[in-house]
Amino acid sequence: MNDSKLQKDFFDISDNQYSPDLILKPPFHTQLEIEVILNRLNGPSERLIMDFGAGSGRVTVPLLQNGYSVFAVDVSKKSLLNLRNLARKFKYMNLKTAKKIPDGIRLQTIVGADILHHINIDKYLPIFYKSLTKGGKIIFSEPGAFNLSWYIYLPIVSSWNLEKGMTSCTYFNLKSKLKKNGYQNIKITGLGIIPRPFLNFSKKLCQLNDSLGNFSVFKLFAYRYIIEASK
Repeated sequence: MNDSKLQKDFFDISDNQYSPDLILKPPFHTQLEIEVILNRLNGPSERLIMDFGAGSGRVTVPLLQNGYSVFAVDVSKKSLLNLRNLARKFKYMNLKTAKKIPDGIRLQTIVGADILHHINIDKYLPIFYKSLTKGGKIIFSEPGAFNLSWYIYLPIVSSWNLEKGMTSCTYFNLKSKLKKNGYQNIKITGLGIIPRPFLNFSKKLCQLNDSLGNFSVFKLFAYRYIIEASK
């Protein structure tokens, strides 16, 4: 079974999709993560943003809520169906969906969350690059491979066959892969050292933890990375 079919079969099951309740009312640590992504964008004047690996809408819905037009791409047909139904329910009309990146598409921005470790980045980084306009950028949020908490959590809630690509999400490997594929203005921001969901009871502690994840050598062990690079 190839990785794409493995992902599709897993995320076509509703219980394995990101909860609509958490999409509409995200916990504080997720709000902070989404805010970082939104703050890296140029504003709703951007013609269209691609959310690659959109799933049921963890990033797409906040983009729609903030006035962006979104092209959501995901291998899971059922995830995209649930996303369209959710968008229709709240009258978010600026949404298009597809199961793969169309040939010839050119976009200012491609975003995604928890997707790079599910795909072959050596295959997809060139595709993203080709799909960007000159000066366009990618912004992805990924688990940090050197934060050991993931190796306890992910096998419990998912399958290691699905999540094993996380081992490639180290600071230096991500930076090297981006440079190799021609990306410029590479910026990798660390978010958190302590598992971020543990600190939702305190906004100040959550924010402090996120700051520590981007501080000096701590960045190498960050709980999560925000990865930004331009063409």
